Amino acid sequence: MIVRDVTRAANGQALVAGLEDLVRETYLLWEPGWVNFNWRGYTYDHVQRVRGLAHTLCLREEGDCRVVELAALLHDITKAYDGEYVLDADGKRAVDERGYWRNAVRPPNAENEVTRLVDRMGLAGQLHNESGAAIAYELLVARRVDERLAVAVAETIADHLMPAADVPVESRCLYDADTIDANIGLPAFVRNIYIHLHYRDARKRPDEPTTDVLLRDAPAEYLVPYIRERLPDWSAGKRRDFVPKLLTGAAVEVAERRLARLEAVWARLAAELDDWPARCTDGCLGVVLHFMRHREEPSIDGEVAHLRDAWLAEAPRTPEATRLVRDLDAEVRGVE
Repeated sequence: MIVRDVTRAANGQALVAGLEDLVRETYLLWEPGWVNFNWRGYTYDHVQRVRGLAHTLCLREEGDCRVVELAALLHDITKAYDGEYVLDADGKRAVDERGYWRNAVRPPNAENEVTRLVDRMGLAGQLHNESGAAIAYELLVARRVDERLAVAVAETIADHLMPAADVPVESRCLYDADTIDANIGLPAFVRNIYIHLHYRDARKRPDEPTTDVLLRDAPAEYLVPYIRERLPDWSAGKRRDFVPKLLTGAAVEVAERRLARLEAVWARLAAELDDWPARCTDGCLGVVLHFMRHREEPSIDGEVAHLRDAWLAEAPRTPEATRLVRDLDAEVRGVE
């Protein structure tokens, strides 16, 4: 029995490692750059964070962590096919009969096992939860995963955009983890930083300084309204719009903790604006400015690792900045 359990664990680790390599390879088949609210490097990091958080939720909700691990890893396997939003006659985002946003199809520049399956099965243009479920099933069956497990993983992925009220606990955990990571917490805040700066670049008037020049020469001009006005409105909107949609008690607890943490960060950042510019070097403002100044094809998880391993060691930092980096690291790993 012990030998069989060890073998099963080793085989499972090899399966996950191989699929993780495939997921990473798949996202790199598309050119770098922004599409809608994401950039190429965002999705792989997002998947890793969702894996950690979904596992945490599944343990607390007593679900099948094997299903959640594989479903979280593969839930966005076809996401890169989603191109720009399709607009209706009024210039608003078009939706289908089920209320899903419609996207143009964005083809890859090269092929691999995943894209060949998409082509063979005619899945391009389907919603990524549906096409992703079909691809996940094929990938798992090809790797001799038990049929029942493969079906459960596919169903969990299919459920992850708008799950019905009676979906299994594994589907609820994946939906909640996916929702929280994109919208509630410190990684979502960093994503907001990048989105906000990206759209400033896109909408900047010709007579305004570039974003890089602004952040170099007059960062307070940008940071004061962003911190004192936009961030509190942003987190209040997330509380209003997303917490009521969460499906597990464990997720609601995580979301409330993350929102309280965000509100404490907003208060700290606002206080540090009164101690400018010292806190831009050693405080929470320094953490925020690090993200703002490292935004060329950014990796949220990579920048958090740099802050944890290098930035904190380079010079004395305030206790609040140290806590912010450590909280970021914990949320990136899905540890709650």
